[in-house]
Amino acid sequence: MNLFANLTNVLNSDVLSRIATYIDEPTEKTTKAVNGLVYTIIGGLMKRTTSEIGVNQLYNHIQKGRYDGSLTENLPAVLKDAALTNTLITQGNDVISHLLPAMKSSIGSMISGYAGIRNSSSIGLLGLTTTIVLHVLGKQVKDQKLDADGLAASLFSERDAFVNAVPEDFMPQLVEKVGLHQVVAGLAMPARRTTAEPSGRTTTTVTRPTISYEPTDDSDSENETLTKWGVGALIAVALAVGGYYLYQNTQKYSNGEEAIEVTSMADTVQTDTVARSLAVPKDSTAKTAPKPAPAATTPVAATSAVATGGLTQQLAPYLGNAALPKGRIFPLTGITFQPGSLSMTAGAQATVNELATILKTYPQLQIQLVGYANDATGEFTNKSLSFKRVNQIKQQLMASGINFMRIDAIGRGTGVAKGDTSRIPKPTLKKIDLKVVVK
Repeated sequence: MNLFANLTNVLNSDVLSRIATYIDEPTEKTTKAVNGLVYTIIGGLMKRTTSEIGVNQLYNHIQKGRYDGSLTENLPAVLKDAALTNTLITQGNDVISHLLPAMKSSIGSMISGYAGIRNSSSIGLLGLTTTIVLHVLGKQVKDQKLDADGLAASLFSERDAFVNAVPEDFMPQLVEKVGLHQVVAGLAMPARRTTAEPSGRTTTTVTRPTISYEPTDDSDSENETLTKWGVGALIAVALAVGGYYLYQNTQKYSNGEEAIEVTSMADTVQTDTVARSLAVPKDSTAKTAPKPAPAATTPVAATSAVATGGLTQQLAPYLGNAALPKGRIFPLTGITFQPGSLSMTAGAQATVNELATILKTYPQLQIQLVGYANDATGEFTNKSLSFKRVNQIKQQLMASGINFMRIDAIGRGTGVAKGDTSRIPKPTLKKIDLKVVVK
């Protein structure tokens, strides 16, 4: 029996009814919220166990908190006691703050909007559901005698069941809010704390006694402190290098030296900006030296963009001009799909490949793919169809070597809000847009 089946048995109608009474919300909405939280917590724990410290922390909390399944055996009776229920909520919220740091409020807001309940109710349900999920996982650890690696592997064995169980109308916001892109795509794997020696024997890289590998509860804050010091050091180094670079360029221009021509596209833009800001009017060579490189990228591309309409010709002038702000939207007219399906039309793949090349050419570029659909069949809703299409493009870009963090995928259905009361007819949309988030 899989994890979701166990949770369904534990969170039966009697339990859900008692929970609804405790938080003073309708049972139907409470059930929807609890189900959404189960998917959120399981997905978040999968993502957490992709790192070794996450594997250790999850196992550590289960062991120290004595999550062994004992709660699930008498849950209805426990929920009759308001004081005990509140203790479970507090305990669960404390754990979620360590396992999914800085995400408690955002998860609460997401569930509140998804299920239509108060935000305070969703936060309470988050704590309670977390405690129940950990008890179900803890019982699995106890019954199967799992170590930390075994727990992580067992959790990831539920990935397919997880993807199939999450409702289509909830999946897009869950993926974006919790950052489950690689988990859903099947690209994430659980971190392992064991390695094989050349002789074929398997040894443990971290000793098994609890005290040797269990992190303290404030490990996240320690990591955060180290991160802040690291970022501060990097900023200081960057400022020193930048100051030296500006000083050297100023000295060159004051001595009448010409700017050095740079061949790479990204460096050309940066060099041009510095050259223009430091150019001395009396030195004509200093003003004209940088011109050949931009002429090959920006002006020529701008001319051909009107003539050909190619994606590269449209994006190159914009991406190559540092003065233009981020946020511009480009329609991906070359990527279309067969009606009501996820099958691309002929020629669409070429545009996807071209987009992958652009992302490799501009390594700092981050984009958002926004999909619209108005041709859904009985198998999909327009909302889910629009998301699945842009997510399919994202998966192809990731397969070509693009980091998933550089690509956002959002499905907006027909583009017409359900709550629109303006009574002004609005056309439904069927297209895919590309928004430049970072240049």
